[in-house]
Amino acid sequence: MGNNITPTLHDNLPLLEVADPLLLDALYADPRVGDTLLTRLSDRVAVVAPGGVDKLRDYLLKQGHTPKMLD
Repeated sequence: MGNNITPTLHDNLPLLEVADPLLLDALYADPRVGDTLLTRLSDRVAVVAPGGVDKLRDYLLKQGHTPKMLD
């Protein structure tokens, strides 16, 4: 790497991955949880705001989804 760019590795960065991109679109648009999602990394993956995991998980459960939580 001769371009003097130092890689940055983030530890414990919460991500949300969905099977259907439409679900992620809907979550971003929903005022109840849209603020828990930060940067969208792809059509199916987004960074979750610090402290937003519990709120997002609870919302998904109330909507009938069963999120798989990974450490």
